[in-house]
Amino acid sequence: MNTKITFSTLFFFLVLIILTVPALAISYAETEPMDVGTATYTSTVQPTEEATPTATPTSTAVPQEYMIRIMSYMFIPVGDKLINVGDTIQWRNFEDTKQSRYLVNENGIWEDEQYLAYMEFVSYTFNQPGMYTFYLKGREEIKMNITVISVPISSPAQPLTLYEVLGAVNATGTTFKATSIDNPAVLYYDLEDRDGYGSITFPFPLYDSLFIPDGKLNYTTIPWGDYIGWGSKKYFVIENNATNWIIAEKLVDEKTKDYHLIFNNQTLSLPEGWGINAKEIDPDNNTVWLSVTKDDGVIYSETVNENNNFVYKANLGASDKTEILNLTVETISVFEGNSNSKFIKMNNIDLISTDTLEIKNNDTNLYDGYVIKTSNNQISILNYIDISLSRGSVTNIISDLFSVRVNEAGDMAGLVKIITEPGIYEIVGATNASTGTMLKATSADNPAVLYYDLEDKVGYESIRLPMYSNLSVPVGEMNYTTIPWGQNIAWNGSKYAVVYSSSSEWIITKKIIDEDQDDDHLLRVGETLDLPGGWGITALELDVDGSEAWMSISKDGEEEDNGVVSEGGYFIYKTNLGGPQDSEVMNFTVETVFAGMNTNLVKFSNIDLLSTDVLNLINNDATLYDGYIVKTYPDQLSVINDVDIGLSKGNVKNVIGNLFAVKVNEAGDLGALVKEVKIDEYVSPIKYIIKDGVIYGGDGYQINNYFVEVSDITSFEGDLMLKVTIYQLNSDGSYDELTTSTTIVDDKRRVKYQNGLIEILVQEKNLTSQYAIVDITASGFTVEYEKYVIGGVSNAQYYTSGHSPYSYTMTLLKGWNLVSTPIIPDNSDVNSIFNSNEDVLIPVYTWNTTNKQYYEVSKIELGKGYWVLALNNTYVTFSGTPYSG
Repeated sequence: MNTKITFSTLFFFLVLIILTVPALAISYAETEPMDVGTATYTSTVQPTEEATPTATPTSTAVPQEYMIRIMSYMFIPVGDKLINVGDTIQWRNFEDTKQSRYLVNENGIWEDEQYLAYMEFVSYTFNQPGMYTFYLKGREEIKMNITVISVPISSPAQPLTLYEVLGAVNATGTTFKATSIDNPAVLYYDLEDRDGYGSITFPFPLYDSLFIPDGKLNYTTIPWGDYIGWGSKKYFVIENNATNWIIAEKLVDEKTKDYHLIFNNQTLSLPEGWGINAKEIDPDNNTVWLSVTKDDGVIYSETVNENNNFVYKANLGASDKTEILNLTVETISVFEGNSNSKFIKMNNIDLISTDTLEIKNNDTNLYDGYVIKTSNNQISILNYIDISLSRGSVTNIISDLFSVRVNEAGDMAGLVKIITEPGIYEIVGATNASTGTMLKATSADNPAVLYYDLEDKVGYESIRLPMYSNLSVPVGEMNYTTIPWGQNIAWNGSKYAVVYSSSSEWIITKKIIDEDQDDDHLLRVGETLDLPGGWGITALELDVDGSEAWMSISKDGEEEDNGVVSEGGYFIYKTNLGGPQDSEVMNFTVETVFAGMNTNLVKFSNIDLLSTDVLNLINNDATLYDGYIVKTYPDQLSVINDVDIGLSKGNVKNVIGNLFAVKVNEAGDLGALVKEVKIDEYVSPIKYIIKDGVIYGGDGYQINNYFVEVSDITSFEGDLMLKVTIYQLNSDGSYDELTTSTTIVDDKRRVKYQNGLIEILVQEKNLTSQYAIVDITASGFTVEYEKYVIGGVSNAQYYTSGHSPYSYTMTLLKGWNLVSTPIIPDNSDVNSIFNSNEDVLIPVYTWNTTNKQYYEVSKIELGKGYWVLALNNTYVTFSGTPYSG
């Protein structure tokens, strides 16, 4: 029976939302050792050609032993696990009631269920890769999957999904000003052509007023040739005159040395849904039939000869058609001994967006609150309303062309660039364009590459090196200096803590986490918050009546400390890091212990975490960084080169080990201090069948009666190319090759098979001449069987229990989710679908469009929308029948 929601019910959920939805925070992405407490992994392994192949994939990692506690009829830490071949897991009964438990494995590793009396344990060493499922007898609905892989990995706790670049601050003066030459991290500057003429100014500091008055903000940009900087990006000028400009973003801007290899009928993916498909390669006649695709649809095709250009033009509003895409087909060939491996080598891709920007003089509609001023040789934008800023937050200005962050005190601002799209970004932090032959940078002037704290207004790093015509930095002429503040110091663009300092020796360590009270976290009993460096925080027990939380911290799966903390109290962990006294490594505040609908929760915040891997800096040490000598003083640290540093045209040179990187343009007349930022694409781990799986050439993985095979790894001019084939196994022992599509993103192949709701996706991660490291994901069916098969599909055996039913996995983010189902559930009862997941709060609601009210529902039906509240990011999977209407 439907029940009308009362005001008190809505009030309860409003309070719960406030408690459960955290403030936006940058996800941690420090590399950490593998921890059994999480099932989400992103490999950073870089396989080398020297790796010794064996008959089957084996782990080179040192075997580890992990313990899983059985408490409150649960596995702790909760969640699925990922370990290496050769690792051992011990299950121990810690039940407070001292009751016995039965541990059951679904894969038959034990003949019988394992009886565990109080404090007894059982161990098992996993010597074969695969997925193993465990549960406690009597709680069959709560299962733990342990995935065993055959390569060592390191991983971040979460993939990085957002990065903020601080490109300019108003450390001095009352006017905020940034230019392309001085602040290339946030205003476009072209190192190769030495072009980019943008500037932005506005008054600051503003203190209590915190607004930019009408007409006081000015952004101006000047073109060069056919291009113009627009914000932090390069745009192509399609047409311009005194009153009207048409410009389009330059999506791809490659050079001759930037090349791509693609097989016959493969597609190279480009930004904004563009692609280049080699439809038909003819090595005999040195021709290729190329197609330009947009959003998977072919819009233009042409036959191109070897060493010729492929050009696609379209009407973008100018009097003549505009060149959208241009590339060079350099090589058309076939791999020797394999007639199916026809390929082309192409380079020098230029691509502009077809989403043009029309800019008109005196226009006030393009950017609300701003007026545009144009002339023949520049564009300016001014505000015609007051612009309100706010303390401790980011405000977009000129729509989202720029972003301004103001600190909590309201006395300093920074121009920032927010990166949310996955990819590898090169941040240009400083150039010698305005400083002659000396490349120099400071924290206050170049915060994109040197550390500067906008809140505390501190950070005192500086680096300088000459840019002579011979591209050689003589001995003693490169100098890096950093000065501490309080017990902190900047090092390599990051914040460090000073453990010990004297005139002859310093001990410093990286500040891994530096949160404030706005950064809060929620844990249920038994849950673990994974932190960088292998650290974790676990809520062991929660006493709502006593307002206390029993918290535990661990490192690489081993408990380091635990203790009971009252609401408002601090958890502090200290250890010796080489200083005269123990150092505070971790500190956090327990804010609230409260009762949820299904379990108790703890809210804590303000985590401070130091690395335990310290850096010892000794005066006159010439061994820490090869070619450099360390100088220590009571009040500063310096590093000076004691050998000549050779730079080279068109390349990046690491200096002081890999602390900093200097890039020189192709002409050799401009240098830049750069930093590479990698933002990983977030893919929900719930679909993963194989994560960072090693497949040797000729081998593969069987998934039910599908088979993923690494059919070929071929080398061409030192570059490796992967060929993946997906098969369907038949009951008579035969198999059929399935039709797949292959796209190439960042020179990594992505092979996809799709048939209705069923999808299998193989993503290349890394490649050697002997094996590939891939992710395999699957959706649209329930995976009942998976196995690594040596020798490929010809050695696979049909899975006799038949095909799995269709299923749908519903991803839920923390907070309220508006969801629907694309299949007809086998059991549509709300409790059947959601009740087994403790992160989902029942009831589920729908909106009655007639009465304009929310109502509880008892069933989930096709074609309807529902509101579901989740305590944490989670998912539910249910089987059903595809809609055939």
